Amino acid sequence: MEQVDGSVGERSQDHHGLRIWPVAVDKEDIRDFLNKVADALDGEAWDDFLSMCVPEFEYRVTAFSYELNKEMIWLIHDMDGLRSLFNVLPEQLGRRGTRMLRQISVTDVTQVGADGHVDVTSKVIVVRTSPEGVSELFAAGRYLDVIDVSEDVPKLVRRETQLDTRELGIGSHVPI
Repeated sequence: MEQVDGSVGERSQDHHGLRIWPVAVDKEDIRDFLNKVADALDGEAWDDFLSMCVPEFEYRVTAFSYELNKEMIWLIHDMDGLRSLFNVLPEQLGRRGTRMLRQISVTDVTQVGADGHVDVTSKVIVVRTSPEGVSELFAAGRYLDVIDVSEDVPKLVRRETQLDTRELGIGSHVPI
């Protein structure tokens, strides 16, 4: 729910029965945080990315199959699974010299409960550039993020990358 100042929060009642906002979140702060997350992924700064996540972080990639008429889950990793994935990335085919650039646009920020977690929906476009300098659209979809804003520094609790793109080709082990 958006407040007059552009921040969002979940209303609760104080001891007088008045509606208050226990945690106010500025949408610009959320955008800045998600851009830092994208920058870490773009730069393949895996430790920086993981430092922006809570220890119980969960990452998943999904896509809807119109042929099967159901959601497909392509990848699910917790923090340990992501660390293992990052450790083997240098050995993957199609990786050397290829760069990714993520462009995100935050579309919705919703505070849920008094736990300090914010649900954020963003549109994402990922462009892949080959070692020869040829750029092409790699993927399009949405990020469905849960962010813990209860501390001084926001942290990702959960990210679902919900893809519209269903054909990624080789070298697609990097988190989108």
